[in-house]
Amino acid sequence: MRSTAEIKVPEKIIDQVIGQDEAVNTIKKAALQRRHVLLIGDPGTGKSMLGLALAELLPKSELKDILSYFNPNDENTPLIKELPAGQGRDEAKKYQLSGSQGMKNNNFLLFIVAIITLIAPWWVRYHYQSDIMFAAFFIGGMMFLAAVSLIMGMGQRMFRFSQEIAPKLIVDNFGKKQAPFYDATGSHAGALLGDVLHDPFQTFFTGQELQIIASDNIKKRKINEEIDEVMNKYKEKILKKKEKNYEAVFLPQNEFVVMGETNGSLSPVDVLSCNRYDYVGEMVKLTTAENKELIVTPEHKIAVYRGENMEYIEAKNITKGDYVVAQMKNILINDQDLIKMYKEKQWEQCKLYFEYHKIKAQNPNWGYKRISKALGQPEAKTRWWNAHKHIPVPIQTTTWLREKGLLPLTFDNPKLPLIAKVLGATFGDGGIFDNLNGIFLSSSEKKAVEEFGNDIERIFSLPKNQNSRIIEGGAYGHSWCYQNTNRNIIYFFLALGAPRGNKTKIELKVPKWIKVNSDFESEFYGSILGGELGTPIIHKNGNYLTSLELGITGLPQFKENRVSFLGELAQYLKKNRVNTTSIYEGKYKTEGSIIFRLLIEKKIDNVLLFITNIKINYCTYKIDRLYKALGQWAKLKKNKYHELVERGYGAEHAMKTLNLTPNSLYLLLNHFGPPEAEA
Repeated sequence: MRSTAEIKVPEKIIDQVIGQDEAVNTIKKAALQRRHVLLIGDPGTGKSMLGLALAELLPKSELKDILSYFNPNDENTPLIKELPAGQGRDEAKKYQLSGSQGMKNNNFLLFIVAIITLIAPWWVRYHYQSDIMFAAFFIGGMMFLAAVSLIMGMGQRMFRFSQEIAPKLIVDNFGKKQAPFYDATGSHAGALLGDVLHDPFQTFFTGQELQIIASDNIKKRKINEEIDEVMNKYKEKILKKKEKNYEAVFLPQNEFVVMGETNGSLSPVDVLSCNRYDYVGEMVKLTTAENKELIVTPEHKIAVYRGENMEYIEAKNITKGDYVVAQMKNILINDQDLIKMYKEKQWEQCKLYFEYHKIKAQNPNWGYKRISKALGQPEAKTRWWNAHKHIPVPIQTTTWLREKGLLPLTFDNPKLPLIAKVLGATFGDGGIFDNLNGIFLSSSEKKAVEEFGNDIERIFSLPKNQNSRIIEGGAYGHSWCYQNTNRNIIYFFLALGAPRGNKTKIELKVPKWIKVNSDFESEFYGSILGGELGTPIIHKNGNYLTSLELGITGLPQFKENRVSFLGELAQYLKKNRVNTTSIYEGKYKTEGSIIFRLLIEKKIDNVLLFITNIKINYCTYKIDRLYKALGQWAKLKKNKYHELVERGYGAEHAMKTLNLTPNSLYLLLNHFGPPEAEA
C-alpha cells in the first residue's frame, strides 16, 4: 500500500477512527519529547474538541503564572519568571504594597517636620526674647521644610518608577481548575456554530427576501435565487450529503455580504459559507406592523431591541410588541431627516405648511382665508404661503438639496464617496461651528483647504467660491482655513452625522452608513487620518522610528467613547491588514482635556502596508514624511543586516536581532536598493 488514498473506507463510519493506534503513539511520543502537535483537517472534524479535552486532562498542579519583570539592561527584553498558579498576583502586589507603605511613612514624617518648623521660631523668640533669632529660625525652618519637601517629591517619583517596573502578570491562572485552551481556527474556514458549514439555528425559508450589499448599493433578493447563483459559480467546490439533498460551499472574502450586527450596530458582514437542503418541519412566520414578513425555523434567532440594547431571541419566543431590528433601506436620508436637524419650533411650522398643502389639494376652490380658519392660523401666514413666500426654512433647505439631486440621498448616489471624504474631515481638523455659521477645514497646507473647498463645490454643483473664503491664520501666517457659510450644506452634513461645535466636549460616533461600503470607509477614515495622524521620523539614535499614531482629544468623561471610536478605526485598519498595538492616554495642552492615541505597529512590513492600503486625504506632507522615514529606516536596517551576515551570523539570527519578519526581510532585500558601501 503506497498511500492512505488506497485504504478502503466504508460508506458509514460509526465510532471508528482510521489509524487511531498510530495517532495515539504519535501523540505520546510528542508528549515525551515535549514537542508541539499541530492538528490539521477539514472543518467540523473535532480538532478543537480534542484540544479542549487534552487541556482538561492536564493536572492542575502543572499550571503556571507567567510574570514579566523590568530589565534594567535592555528595556526591550523583559525578564520572564514562572510561578505556581495563583502566586503571580501576590508577587505583583508586593511591589505595590512596599511602595505605598514607604509613601505613608514619608507623608507622616513631612507632617511632623512642618509642625516643628512652625513652632520652633515662636519658642526661640519667647526663650531668647530676640526678633533676630525669631527671623533666623523662621527663614531657616522654611528652607529646611522646602528641602524636606523636595526630597519627599523625589521619593514620590521613585515610587512611581517602582510602580512602572513592578512585574506584569502575563499569564494569570488564579482560581483556574484546568489548563487554558485557545482555539486558533482561521476565520476563513469557520461559520457560526462549531466551525461547520451549517447552523441549524439560522435557517431561512427558501422564498425569504434578503438585503444584499452590492458594490454600489443595497438590493433585495430572494435567498434561494442568491444561493442558486453562488452554488452555480462554485459548483466544483460544493460539499454534498445524500441526507436531505444537503449541499454547502465555503465562500471567498467579500463574495456575499449582508447587513448584520457587529459591536451593537448594523454593519456589513461577510457570509463565510452557505447551504441548502430539504426541510420538513415547523416554520415560524413573523409579521411586523408594516406588514413585512419573516419566515424562519423556530430556533432561528432574531435581532430585537430591548430598550436601547440589541438582543437575539429565538423566533418561537418572540411575542407581540417586540421591536424587530428593521432592514436597512436604500434611502440614506430623506426630507424628514433634514427637518429634524432644526429646532422644534421650525418643525411645527413645517407641519402646518404640509397641512396647508394637504387641505389645498383636497379643496382646490378654497382661498387662503378659509384655509387659515381650518388651520387655526393667522391669515397673514397662509397669504404668504399662497404667494410662495416665507416658506419654512427647513423646507427651503430640502427643496434646495432636491434640486441638487441630493434628496432623498440613496446608497447608489455616485457622490457618496466624496461626501464621506468631506464628512470625515469634520471629525479631524475640520468641523461645523457651534452657531452653525460655517463648515470649515484648517490646515498648514493651502492646497489641502483648496481641495476641501473644491470637493464641496463638486458635491453641491456650486459656482467657484460661492459663500466661501480661505483665510490665513496662525501667529506667523502658517495656517489656512476654508469656510463655507451655506446653511443648506451645514444641515446636510449634520443629518449625515457630522459633529457640531467643540469636538473635545461631545461624543464622537462613526455614522453607521459609512460601514456599508469599503469606498465610504476609505474616504471617511482617510480624511480623519489626514488631520489627526502623527507621522514618524528616524529617532536621533538612528535605529528606530518615532511614534506612528492617531490622536483625538476629549474630556475625561468621554474616555469610553474615545476608546470605542479609536477601536472602530483600529478595526478598519485591521481589515486592511494594518496592525495596531494599543490605545493610551496622555495630558493635552488644553487644561482638563486628555489625548487618546491609537498606536500603529512600527514593523517595516506593517508600515509599508499602511502606506499602500490606507488612503490619507487633505494632507500631502504627512504622506511624504512617512515615505521618507520608511526609506531611511529600511536603508539602516538593510545595511545592518548585511553587516551581520558578513560577520558570519545566519539570516535567522539577523532577523531576530533587527526585529524583522521574513516578509519584511524580503521587502528590504528586493525593494530598497543595494546596501550602502562603507566610507
